Amino acid sequence: MARKKNQSAALESILTTAAMLELAGNRYYWRGNEYFEDGAVTRLQESGGVITGKVQGTRLYKVQIWVEDDELNHECSCPLGEDAEFCKHCVAVGLAWLAKDKPTPLTKSGEKADNSIGEKDVRDFLMGKSKESLVEMLLEQCEEDERLNRRLLAMTARTGRDRLDLSVWKNALEEAASSDDFVDWRGMHDYSSGIHEVVDSVGELLHEGHAEAVIEITEHGLAVMERAMEQVDDSGGDMGMLMEQLQSLHLKACQKAMPEPVHLAERLFAWELRSGWDTFFHAAETYADVLGERGLAWYRKRTEEAWSTIQPLGPGERDTDGYKSKRLRITSMMESLAKASGDIEALVAVKSKDLSHPYTFLTIAEIYQKAGQEDRALEWAERGWKAFPEKGRDARLREFIAHACHRRGRHDEAMAMTWSAFTERVSFDMYKTLAEHAKLAKEWPTWRDKALAHIREQIAASRRQQSDRRRWDYGPLYDHSILVQAFLWEEDRDAAWNEARAGGCSGSLWLELAGLREKTDPYNSVQIYREHIRHLLKHADNRNYEESVEYLAKIKKLLGAMGKPGDFPAIVADVRNEHRRKRNLMALLDRQKW
Repeated sequence: MARKKNQSAALESILTTAAMLELAGNRYYWRGNEYFEDGAVTRLQESGGVITGKVQGTRLYKVQIWVEDDELNHECSCPLGEDAEFCKHCVAVGLAWLAKDKPTPLTKSGEKADNSIGEKDVRDFLMGKSKESLVEMLLEQCEEDERLNRRLLAMTARTGRDRLDLSVWKNALEEAASSDDFVDWRGMHDYSSGIHEVVDSVGELLHEGHAEAVIEITEHGLAVMERAMEQVDDSGGDMGMLMEQLQSLHLKACQKAMPEPVHLAERLFAWELRSGWDTFFHAAETYADVLGERGLAWYRKRTEEAWSTIQPLGPGERDTDGYKSKRLRITSMMESLAKASGDIEALVAVKSKDLSHPYTFLTIAEIYQKAGQEDRALEWAERGWKAFPEKGRDARLREFIAHACHRRGRHDEAMAMTWSAFTERVSFDMYKTLAEHAKLAKEWPTWRDKALAHIREQIAASRRQQSDRRRWDYGPLYDHSILVQAFLWEEDRDAAWNEARAGGCSGSLWLELAGLREKTDPYNSVQIYREHIRHLLKHADNRNYEESVEYLAKIKKLLGAMGKPGDFPAIVADVRNEHRRKRNLMALLDRQKW
């Protein structure tokens, strides 16, 4: 306490108008004085010898002032403050603190005057200033506010000269994207919003008819953004959206300006080939109308030259040339050209150069299916299914083939494939898949009985092995969970309940059953909730405590509906006695007055 008093006393002796004038200089002192007199200081307080306050300028700036080693120390969140300058905001807060004990003037009626400043007051104040003083105020603010400075430079560059100075926008993008340190997710909003302002001003250029300028500026901006991506955390996608906005502006500008197609094709080709951020991805497709026949021909020639160096891959083979990223980019570019041409066989030829994964066969099958070539689609899907060993197959190919067989009336083939998959990996999801296909074949009752019988056989076999295995090795069939899920999915609640009682199930399924049976079987619902509370309270965790109280509330409600509200205090007493050392839990129970 004595230290705080000493610090406060030091402030009173060292923080003076003369000291602030010396630190700030004549210019910033009187600007700070204007801020103070205009009521721009808010949330002024002093704690532990540190004065804090906020000053409304172009933004809301936070200021701290304190005394250390008999010297006045200060911090402000404005650019000058970050350079350790005693800025006008520091002056405003210091003056406000010095004036804090002055009485509020009274009106003629004896009431305290209302000194609150509103937008109208500010407008009136500014209207009373001369043009020269307003210009000076703006220029002074530009020294502290980089964003305002960039905005005014862009406005000046658009209106002050016959020919645009593109360096203004290029420099503005570089300055907005520059950062001395890595920008984490917390700082990304402020960082990206500064870039966004510049990008918006580039959009204004396009609306004003400067399409050729926008093409050059956006390409420069995208290069800047790609470099900046290395020094930011863009998990929120802010930078990605800005890059998309720049690419959108570039496309619109090209559509308006219609630049020389071969030169544009050269730049787009170079971008797409080298970019690690999918810049101008599928450019041939997107810019087809702008490039025209000449541009697309040049783009195709260069892309095919690069494509000729890529080695084909068969099923299971790996890319050994060490240029996987290059393969992906060139493949993407060739796909774009094929799509732009509308030639399905050309697109399939591109896809066929890499058949190392089953999924490629599926994508080719889907291309043919979309084109209405069902036989070719099935042919490719079956090729992909046979090309890989059982463990390397893609279940999506099996589904494609099965549905294609159904459409041809070959239900037996479809069901044979699906049943094989079901028996390989018995699960609730596979049970639903089997049902889907059996219903298409109009044979679900038969296949349902077969599936349920197989599940029961697997459960029995699993249980016979339990004595030789640890619990965590049992797999999904050590209880009747799959059967419970199946019957709940089929909305047979009684059958699901009987399976749970006969063979047990997971805790989440017990809770689901209890919820469904609250009205018809409240007694057993209460017992399940009590068991769940016992499980929760095995672990000391505030979330578990809160959930336990929620389930106790359910129990209380159910007991009331059963006409047995008197049983609830004993249940709570059991919880209290067993867990009396868990103070947070006891506090929650006390809060409920249980």
